[in-house]
Amino acid sequence: MSDELAIPKEGKRIVITQRNKFRVEHFPVQNPKKGEVLVKTVCTQISAGTELGAIELERSQDRYPGYSNAGKVVRVGEGVSEYKIDDRVLSSGKHASHVTVSAQPYSVAKIPQGVSWEQAPFASLGTVAMYGIRKTKIELGEFVAITGMGVVGQLTLQLADQTGCEALIAIDICENRLQVASRNGATHTLNPDLCDLKNEIDTITNGHGLDVAIEASGYPILLPQLFELSRIGGRIMMFGSIWHRTIEMDFMPFHLKDLTLVSCHQPSCPICETSHFPWTRQYNMRQFLKMISDGRVNVTSLISHKLSYKEVAEGYRLLKEEKDKALGVLLRW
Repeated sequence: MSDELAIPKEGKRIVITQRNKFRVEHFPVQNPKKGEVLVKTVCTQISAGTELGAIELERSQDRYPGYSNAGKVVRVGEGVSEYKIDDRVLSSGKHASHVTVSAQPYSVAKIPQGVSWEQAPFASLGTVAMYGIRKTKIELGEFVAITGMGVVGQLTLQLADQTGCEALIAIDICENRLQVASRNGATHTLNPDLCDLKNEIDTITNGHGLDVAIEASGYPILLPQLFELSRIGGRIMMFGSIWHRTIEMDFMPFHLKDLTLVSCHQPSCPICETSHFPWTRQYNMRQFLKMISDGRVNVTSLISHKLSYKEVAEGYRLLKEEKDKALGVLLRW
């Protein structure tokens, strides 16, 4: 075995303490058990929704974050035939130099040729966008708006651009994110701090209103405004992780407009195919990797920072405090 794939006695992993301090700790690297693979990490991605939201919650123990891990298989457990040593894979592994993950299809996927280490981790969040777009069922000629141009919003925008919608409107308060959206399929970009959204939407839709409003920011405080912007019978889709951001709202406007509100939580996507819903988590991940490979989605344009894993605290800080600069933040191992 090459030195590159040699297994050390100890690995390194990211820990977030109870008081939200970041540190790198050593841990023993063990051989995979039956049905598992051991992966040597090359690159991971920080999720600005799930990971940042999770550290806002009170907890009584340390947290080991991460679920978008690209690396090479260095050991396979008993009974694993789908993967072999040196395979390039994307897995649900955490932010660590070595991760042991189940070899089940919903947990790990081979990275196709033409997809770089830095591109591959985006497929994890890509499955969030893909699951949501399937549930949204955008029709030809519909007016669609997406609020929140973080990574999930940007990936959702690129998928929605392939549905044949009449207008695809990106909404965010960060001008840099709106510029990225404009280059990746948005027909219109709107900053609520700089314009009257209602007037702008009325102009774009000729008074029709939004057929579909996709909320990808994770802030439910936007819902009353989306009720106002939607047409009678419109659909509002919740893509963003809300993380216990509780608000009070009047649902009478929602009721009077006969609106539909749908939650799209990717972990609820089935792992077993049915005749009614054949698009499993594993299908979506492999399909999204394929779309990166053949250029149907552009994830390279979403990379804003490439940091060493030792700079993980800075990566979280950027995503939390400098959203006008940070978008896709990657950790190199």
